[in-house]
Amino acid sequence: MIHAKSFAEVTPDRFVGKLFNGETYARTNYLGSDTSHRDTPQALLVEQSANSVIPPHFHGIDQFQVIVHGGGMLGKHAVKPVCVHYANAYTGYGPLNAEDDGIFYFTLRAQSEPGAFFFPEGRKFQKANERRNLTADVDVVADGDALAVISGVEQDIVFPQEEAGLAAWHVRMGPNADFTGPDPTKGGGQYYVVMRGTLNHDGKDFEKWSCVFVEPPEDGLAITSGADGLEVLILQYPFWQTGTELAGDAPLYAEDKMD
Repeated sequence: MIHAKSFAEVTPDRFVGKLFNGETYARTNYLGSDTSHRDTPQALLVEQSANSVIPPHFHGIDQFQVIVHGGGMLGKHAVKPVCVHYANAYTGYGPLNAEDDGIFYFTLRAQSEPGAFFFPEGRKFQKANERRNLTADVDVVADGDALAVISGVEQDIVFPQEEAGLAAWHVRMGPNADFTGPDPTKGGGQYYVVMRGTLNHDGKDFEKWSCVFVEPPEDGLAITSGADGLEVLILQYPFWQTGTELAGDAPLYAEDKMD
């Protein structure tokens, strides 16, 4: 199955919430929600407010994050657009400290989870698993004009494809170019995240900050860039087992909406 949401389509669902530690943030749900079935994809855009902190925590599923605005510190790693972060299930990371401009990032999951397990209280729910954090900075084009001069398709590897399925690519396409993505059956699902320009799939346009999720056993996603070209990240998950159970219920990030 292919799940696709344009930025314009989801913007009306944006809300402001308060974190358990009193910090405020804004959130836009693309796919899934905090109550979605575990084996369904979940994608959201988080707008962490200026100088706020999300403490160290972990999730019970594999997760990608993509920093798209502002900047801050993820643990000891300075992050700014565009930075890709991947964490294995049950791998702790953080804290995530936002700077003066705040920090916006996509949280992308092939499986849904209602929230996070925060340390130290959540440690008792941490299952045995390979602890793994990966972070990569991606050089995106400075402006849309840079895409216009590209002939065809340029592709860089962000994370080399592994036997377990994990991989990530950075693709730039000139105007009106065709591209077929990597085989989704080689991993546990793929997100396409539009960084700039326009992605056209199945007759529909997806602008900057739109998301498409491709579930196996679909074929590689066939896309065409718009007249302004396209810059897109392709993020592929490791294989995972359906029907997995959490060690406990992850507490919600924000139980109270403020608008």
